[in-house]
Amino acid sequence: MTKAQLAIIPAADGRKAERRIVNLAARLRDRGTSLIDIEVMNLSTDGFMAHISAALEVGSHAWLKLTGLEPQNSRVAWVEEGKAGFEFVSPLHPATVQLVVALGRKSAPQNHFGPRGRR
Repeated sequence: MTKAQLAIIPAADGRKAERRIVNLAARLRDRGTSLIDIEVMNLSTDGFMAHISAALEVGSHAWLKLTGLEPQNSRVAWVEEGKAGFEFVSPLHPATVQLVVALGRKSAPQNHFGPRGRR
């Protein structure tokens, strides 16, 4: 019996690698701009998609900084309203993607439903 992995989008539509659905706070530096905060929505060995507030040009380069990793050089592949897709200049190792996903996981909130034993 295999476990369902809803957080993974298989490689399809000409993509090189499967993507991990994430919600990671990160920073991005585009040439000539200051560091901006972004939210990485999916991540693969070959690139990522993020919500962005800055104007970026397709084909330009930017450096992604994620917790636990050195800044990663990437090329802007596409831009839509509030989102952009990036391709890493040097692909990440699959173990690196797993590490970043693990570091970005948030633990379940404590006492979310009130103190134990209370009904």
